[in-house]
Amino acid sequence: MKNEAGCTVPSIGDTRRLDPHEVKESLQHAHPNVLRAVTYLMTGNPELLVMRTIEVERRGGAFIEQTLSESDAQRVRELAFELLTSPDLDQRPESAMALDFDQDRIRDAVGFLLGTRPREAEFRLAIRELGLEEACGVSTRARWSTDVDPSGWRVLVVGAGFSGIGMAVRLQELGIPYLVVDKQPRIGGTWERNQFPEARVDTTSYVYQFSFVEKYPWKEHYASQEEVRQYLEYVASSYGVTPHIRLETELVEGRFNAETSMWELVLRDKTGAEWKETANFVVSGSGLFSTPKIPAFPGLEEFEGPIVHSAQWDPGFDPTGKRVAIAGNGSTGVQILPWLANKADHVTVFQRTPQWISPLEKYKEKVSEQIQWLHDNVPFYWKWSCFNARLIRGSLGDAQEYDRAWQAAGGLVSRRNDGLRENLKAYIATKLADRPDLREACTPDYAPLARRLVVDNGWYDAIVKPNVTLIPRGVAALGRNSVIAADGTAYECDALVLATGFEVEKYTLPAKYYGPDGRTLEDVWAKDGPRAYAGVEVPGFPNFFIMYGPNGQPRGGSYVAALELWIDFAAGLIVQTIESGHRRCEVTVEAFDKYNALMDIEMERLIWEGEAPKDRNYYVNSFGRQNVNMPWRLHDYAQILWKSEDTHVFA
Repeated sequence: MKNEAGCTVPSIGDTRRLDPHEVKESLQHAHPNVLRAVTYLMTGNPELLVMRTIEVERRGGAFIEQTLSESDAQRVRELAFELLTSPDLDQRPESAMALDFDQDRIRDAVGFLLGTRPREAEFRLAIRELGLEEACGVSTRARWSTDVDPSGWRVLVVGAGFSGIGMAVRLQELGIPYLVVDKQPRIGGTWERNQFPEARVDTTSYVYQFSFVEKYPWKEHYASQEEVRQYLEYVASSYGVTPHIRLETELVEGRFNAETSMWELVLRDKTGAEWKETANFVVSGSGLFSTPKIPAFPGLEEFEGPIVHSAQWDPGFDPTGKRVAIAGNGSTGVQILPWLANKADHVTVFQRTPQWISPLEKYKEKVSEQIQWLHDNVPFYWKWSCFNARLIRGSLGDAQEYDRAWQAAGGLVSRRNDGLRENLKAYIATKLADRPDLREACTPDYAPLARRLVVDNGWYDAIVKPNVTLIPRGVAALGRNSVIAADGTAYECDALVLATGFEVEKYTLPAKYYGPDGRTLEDVWAKDGPRAYAGVEVPGFPNFFIMYGPNGQPRGGSYVAALELWIDFAAGLIVQTIESGHRRCEVTVEAFDKYNALMDIEMERLIWEGEAPKDRNYYVNSFGRQNVNMPWRLHDYAQILWKSEDTHVFA
């Protein structure tokens, strides 16, 4: 159905009559500015348009949220109550309410959440995430433009985590034959691999999800490892992907045959048996966190106790009654420590570099019945609430940039970053009020966000326990029953936990990929580390796409929102290759070089390479170059993908 402005109007679907008491109670739990946006979207009430948003800093200034005064919030709730309890909203079977809104109204509503009217790039990404592209006559999704039979084509997808499952869903919708392989025994990717105690997301569940899976009933605001893994199983099952997944199967190598324009693949099962297959395209979804980093400590082989890496967790490991050492205090180490402290006889924590560790509202908190009610019963609320969460996360970007004028006036980085530093220092002072020695040891001397900001899982509370000792030095070596610190002091222990992260420079390993000239990706990347066009493609490797590739991680917001952009970009090129009658698609060297040159220039504005020890920051590779994050905001990066004309050759 189209309205007078020519926009297709989304239908609200049939709903039951709502209990007024339940409506009033649940609306008290709604985000007032999100509720304002969806109420305005449905009614166009000018009273909502003139309300003033209030900018609130969260997590000490790391994030910015747009909200309303209490009086305006109360008025929004009143208007929403009137709408939701109106007889006009009573739905009859097979009927829908026609909503008279146009793009200007959508822009206004998006502006409520941004705090200002959106720029065109922001609006384009917003309507994509809000599911309003079709309503407004545009599309950035991969789709067929001609009647083509793709049944003779085949895509191999490596990995059954978010990247692999998301790519498989799009291929399933397009009708392109595919196979997903994963060396693990269950679907889940990172969330199958990392089963250490207390593992969970540090990004809200409502951002860490696919946009096409509507109203998934998350149990917690920040889902646990197993809940995320089960979510991926649900998506694979719901979208018909599961039968196309071959678990306990890994890709050993792929070689592109220039004569056939096919990838010749060697696969291996859990028994070690190998065989060969072919595919037209390969999509690497092995991700950034697929190869555990095992430090080569001298004495590692001689240590007599168990050594457990967080990404290779032994479910039978029991620290009860043991003296346990833990190396690493990043996100993983901070999550594990409280569990260890509650069980072990004694824990020795080796801290090579102090981290900025922040509290997080609603961490480990269950999703309330009222929030779930809002998602289920208020039209558009779920989608716009998720979008708002992404915007809040995306606001992190301002605090990652240098403000040269601020620095010239005596500031360290910028108002936002310096404010965050002071807030986090105050948090440390509060948590360690009675331990000045620990306050000094735990306070970083570099800017927040130069490394990943860590969520406090009770780490500060753990290190003040009488059975926990913090050693503000790294591990130098291991003895038979001890860990030797960098100053030569030996600390006796019965077991060692490695929370030492991943080999993040090894984007596609352990699989090896060979281009038609015999070169591997590692050969191409030998100069200054992994690079790709838009983080997805490398010249010399036709019909090959990387999900979560070099410099692909968004600066803030949602990894999954970026992933969906990569998926549609890759799927669109696959479709274009098939429709054009070609067999081969490859990004040009010129496009690759231009993109990376521009990326390097943009990176100079950001703090990652200059504000933290380069040898102790997984953002920065062994060449001293920031290799994980993209320098652009997500809406600007999306424009690069959508304007990729003349960047590829087809043959």
